[in-house]
Amino acid sequence: MTLHETCTTDQAAPSFDHEWQRRAFGLALALSEFGHYQWSEFQQSLIDTIGGWEATPEAVRGEWEYYDHWVAALEDVVQQREILTAPVITDDGDHAVADDHH
Repeated sequence: MTLHETCTTDQAAPSFDHEWQRRAFGLALALSEFGHYQWSEFQQSLIDTIGGWEATPEAVRGEWEYYDHWVAALEDVVQQREILTAPVITDDGDHAVADDHH
């Protein structure tokens, strides 16, 4: 398919092979946007998760699946921040207060 010469595309836009990947991406982004954690915290968790996979011997680590690491990083941040277990304090706009989790 050829696009019209005036059409631009976002080369940096994420691509997904499965709907669950799109949902995991959206959930991580939404939790950050609503103040549950800083995006940089999620990014560091993803870096750590991928680093752990890379440090595992090839015979044990399994195949590369980027969004599997994404979900593992998200699970780690959610657990560390107690997002599912600690009560959420919100502001008048129903957004999580930035310091409601440790």
